Amino acid sequence: MLAAIADRIRSKSYELPLSRDYVRHWGLKEAIRELVQNALDSESPFEYAFADGQLFITSRFAKLKASTLVLGSTSKADRADAIGSFGEGYKIALLVLTRNGYDVKVWNGNKQWVPEFRHSDQFDAEVLCINETPAHRQNQGVEFVVSGLTEEDETEIRSMCLRMQPPMSDVIGTKYGHILPSRPGKLYVGTLFVCDTDLTYGYDILPEHLQLECDRQTVSGWDLKQVSKNAWIDTGRLDEVAEKIEAGIPDVEYVEYGSTELVREACYRLFQQKHPGAIAVQSQEELNSLVKQGMTNTVVVRGAYYSQVANSTSYKQQVSHVVAIQTPKAALEEWYRDNKKYMNRLPAASFKELAKRADGWRNK
Repeated sequence: MLAAIADRIRSKSYELPLSRDYVRHWGLKEAIRELVQNALDSESPFEYAFADGQLFITSRFAKLKASTLVLGSTSKADRADAIGSFGEGYKIALLVLTRNGYDVKVWNGNKQWVPEFRHSDQFDAEVLCINETPAHRQNQGVEFVVSGLTEEDETEIRSMCLRMQPPMSDVIGTKYGHILPSRPGKLYVGTLFVCDTDLTYGYDILPEHLQLECDRQTVSGWDLKQVSKNAWIDTGRLDEVAEKIEAGIPDVEYVEYGSTELVREACYRLFQQKHPGAIAVQSQEELNSLVKQGMTNTVVVRGAYYSQVANSTSYKQQVSHVVAIQTPKAALEEWYRDNKKYMNRLPAASFKELAKRADGWRNK
């Protein structure tokens, strides 16, 4: 009896100005992602377990102060490596899970937090409340317990977190994160699924290298293609990168906006293997113009591949020699200008006629 009275005395309730309909488009997967995100960003090892329709997410060295219930409050604002940095985090997760009928408890040190919707006299509206009571068990750190999960729920949750999936054998590591050949078009940031993309490969990018939009489900297309390009260059597989640039896959499209001389030289080598001694041009019109000048070994190359080949040091050296070669007509006309003073009128007229006929001649 005395213990129950003491519990009531030590109990309290926090009203959050959040209505039941906040972020209505969010469901189970988005809510669990927020809880996993907070656990990954904590100083504790990431621990989770599924058992009997429950999910346990534990951060052994963490503690949630009441001040973290304030919207906008976060301990991660200055951490570039934190996935979540918008301050709403677990509060929104508790709201969404409670709205969708899941039973949620938070074991927080020597306290237990339980969310519920209740009418607020202060706001004269139904809001999310966090009921705090003493925890009659030994707790280390913070543990979120979500109950009422089905097998389908578990499958959905596992699909959005790489740490909850079997390891992949084909992962390519870089300083920007991981390239995931077996997850084509999938984008993860900090092991958490963000969205599907139009990229050929999948990626798990480190949070410090890719800023998410506020909904954490979208990302700038420019930023994504920059980091995917940088990741491939960082692999050091430059001949493979050159082949991907030639193929025009979107993952390396932005080499036009920044690459390295090693990448450009790899593209030049590939170009020379396929078109020995050729000149690269960007259009059929440019090709036709060079052919008229006698440069028949000319190839149309488009997009990022052209920019890499044409800007390589080796190609520039090659072109400086090739472009200096005169057409037959130009060579004859230059000879005539230099030597006509030594020629009689009849030979000079014949030579000029020969130069005119040379207009259709081509260099070998």
